[in-house]
Amino acid sequence: MSPTFRHTTLAAVLLFAVFTSHAKTASEVYEQAARSTVVVENIDTQGKARGMGSGVVLADGDVVTNCHVVKGASRLKVRSGDKEYSANLRYSDWDRDVCSLNVASLSATAAVVGNTKTLKVGAKVYAIGAPKGLKLTLSDGIVSSLREVEGGHYIQTTAAISPGPSGGGLFDENGALVGLTTFYFAEGQSLNFAVPIEWVKELAQRSTKIAATAQPVTQWLNKSFELEGRKDWPAMLEHSRRWTNAQPGSNMAWLSLGSAYSGAGQFAKAIEA
Repeated sequence: MSPTFRHTTLAAVLLFAVFTSHAKTASEVYEQAARSTVVVENIDTQGKARGMGSGVVLADGDVVTNCHVVKGASRLKVRSGDKEYSANLRYSDWDRDVCSLNVASLSATAAVVGNTKTLKVGAKVYAIGAPKGLKLTLSDGIVSSLREVEGGHYIQTTAAISPGPSGGGLFDENGALVGLTTFYFAEGQSLNFAVPIEWVKELAQRSTKIAATAQPVTQWLNKSFELEGRKDWPAMLEHSRRWTNAQPGSNMAWLSLGSAYSGAGQFAKAIEA
């Protein structure tokens, strides 16, 4: 064997080792990511919990979550381990359903932030959140689709999502945060969706003063998926009309209306929408 061939082979082996040594086991991903995952409580004017979800701690100390988790709150609390903290809404992007909370004196490890640029269908991912505010849970799966939408894409995954983990993290096989688990299609099988981490990175620049009672796009879209899956075209038409009236600048709203008209056999109106 020539020295050149030996050196080339050794370099290839070392390169392979570098690229394969980063993948963590499910236990390692959980151990790392759980330290950055918190419970977010939505409190009403009577001091009672209106609902709860999950959130992820960022390097600046803020907690990022879904806007629908904090919608209509009189006040907010964040629970990390056995400690509770008061929280305030800092940045909000209701179109993308991404909000961040300022939590004074929060003592928690920041998540390692990744990106979705190299994320491919079939890649291993893990969802971590707190179902119904209980102890953190881990679910695993793969990226089943990257669904293009205005300004980016939703990550469709087979990793299970339920109401409590909304706003929790979707992590890649290296334990890096690649999205926020946001909604799921209750009547479908493994139809779970996360918003991409890039939307979190763009949050401060896109933050608006829209009232916290606004309906996030993801909630409109979730209902649209549900009705389309049932082929309930009259209900989808009604829902889509209300969506376009509420958010006339949303491309997804008009796409939903067009799909509803198409399903109902009203093709001329579908093209117009």
